[in-house]
Amino acid sequence: MNGSNKSDDKKISPSATYKPISEKEMEENAVTQGKSGSKFTKKESDGADEIMLPKQDSKVSPNSEISLKDVKLVMAEKNGDAKLDIVEPKDNFGGMTKEELMKYANDPFWVRLRWFLFITFWILWAAMLVGAIMIIYAAPKCDPPAPKTWWQVGPLAGLKQDIKPEDLSAINKNIKGLIITWTDDAYKPFDESHDKIKLMKQSIDVGTKVIIDLDPSTSDIWFETSEYKNGTFDDYYIWQTPKFIDNIPNPPTNWMLSNSSSWKFSPKRNQYYYAPFQYPHLNFRNILVVNQFSEVVKKFLEYGASGIRIRNAPFLLVDPKFEDENVLTNKVGAVVGEAGFVMPTKTMNLADLGKLLLNWKEIITNNTADGLLMVAEELIHMQSYQVDNKLVVDLPLITNVFSKPIVTDIVRRLNQTFKIDNVEWPLWGEQSSSLPSDVISIVTNLLPGTSLVEFNATLDPQLLKIRDSQSIMRGNCDMHAIGNDTVFAFIREIAGNPGVLVALNTGDQTVNLNIRRDIPSLHDLEEVTIQYYSKNYNEVDFKDINAKKDSTNIPLSPKSVLVLQYVPKKKQ
Repeated sequence: MNGSNKSDDKKISPSATYKPISEKEMEENAVTQGKSGSKFTKKESDGADEIMLPKQDSKVSPNSEISLKDVKLVMAEKNGDAKLDIVEPKDNFGGMTKEELMKYANDPFWVRLRWFLFITFWILWAAMLVGAIMIIYAAPKCDPPAPKTWWQVGPLAGLKQDIKPEDLSAINKNIKGLIITWTDDAYKPFDESHDKIKLMKQSIDVGTKVIIDLDPSTSDIWFETSEYKNGTFDDYYIWQTPKFIDNIPNPPTNWMLSNSSSWKFSPKRNQYYYAPFQYPHLNFRNILVVNQFSEVVKKFLEYGASGIRIRNAPFLLVDPKFEDENVLTNKVGAVVGEAGFVMPTKTMNLADLGKLLLNWKEIITNNTADGLLMVAEELIHMQSYQVDNKLVVDLPLITNVFSKPIVTDIVRRLNQTFKIDNVEWPLWGEQSSSLPSDVISIVTNLLPGTSLVEFNATLDPQLLKIRDSQSIMRGNCDMHAIGNDTVFAFIREIAGNPGVLVALNTGDQTVNLNIRRDIPSLHDLEEVTIQYYSKNYNEVDFKDINAKKDSTNIPLSPKSVLVLQYVPKKKQ
């Protein structure tokens, strides 16, 4: 029995009975048997399905390894058989070795490919760089703001009638332009011997531009010919048939000026002619008359004028239907037959006036580099001087804003001018008996616009330096009534530049300003710098130019102006 046991032990001993199977052979057998559907099965009855190995290979090498991750053992539900499935391992690529890579290092194909990619990269990089430069160069650039013209920089000065050419040697060199009034009939021939032409030439010689002031409304050159109804000149003037009342000829309309009728009777033509200024008025609805004055404008430009100012512009056109003016029956103090009795809507500021002036504005624009067209009168109805919502007139005159020192009225009037009428750059012909002249000069020089001064006026270089700053020449203008409505204050500010604050005390008492409290847009302003003040400013502690002061306690003397500079806070 013991012998038999030993014999059985020898049969099942792996070292005596089985030959180690190589991994390759096991994989081949597993694949082959997997395809045929056979299984490795150990049966109790016999070992017919076992693979017997030769005796000489009966020992398993101690270094041999069988990976269990490639073997799957499945127990059969019946008779306890086991099935061993060998899974073919996946090929996991671990990369090329250095030796394998070196085989391609000098391969001509790969050498050429590497050079091609290298050169292509740098060509594309250079092309991208050149393209970026071209985009920057060719991209539309933000044009710098156009420089202000000579008449915007100003100031301008009006010459009196008795000024002689030799008097111009005393002209202030800071004055940019002179206004010379032509008192003669502008339509009559003239040449260089004319006194005003000599004056104009002398002004140009001293380096000052010239603006000629003309009255185009009247001339008697063609009146007699028109009076006889000559075909060409028949309607050079405004003619109308009398209105008969009880067989008595009367003026055709109730138009009047200066307390008298604007009509005069011509016995030769047996009609009335329009003469609001006592002289026959030209008919500017006749294109021939318009062209006559166009020739006058061209002639003055040829003599060196840089601009034209029109006198009596509001009266150039009249109602083509010749309707009566509306009678003001409820006007206090109105008397029948007086000018105050009618509302001049048929003879002043008519709607087509802007188109008429545009004819002459275009001539000036086409014949000068930076000429201008002005109107001598203040523009009451701004719409009459516009074409396509654009003002035809340059430097519209502004007067009497500060004649009554009521701050709320000042702010209202200026807001009307700048924000409603959209006047960008007016001409300040301001005169006020209630405020010192230097106070008015400071305020009007620092508001948007150009000042009108005497030709021998004294101009402070320090004030002109402040005016020349970007904040004054291009900045916005925000106006306020502060200090219990006794102080008119405005700020001038443009991005990237120091702001300017101007404060005018119109009252008779000193006012202490709190900038942070009184002006909402400067609520975070901590300090200001003293920049300029009027002659009557007498706060000693605030007369040190460039001194920095607390913005919450700024004293302002009566009837004086203080100019402050500040650094605007960046908007979030």
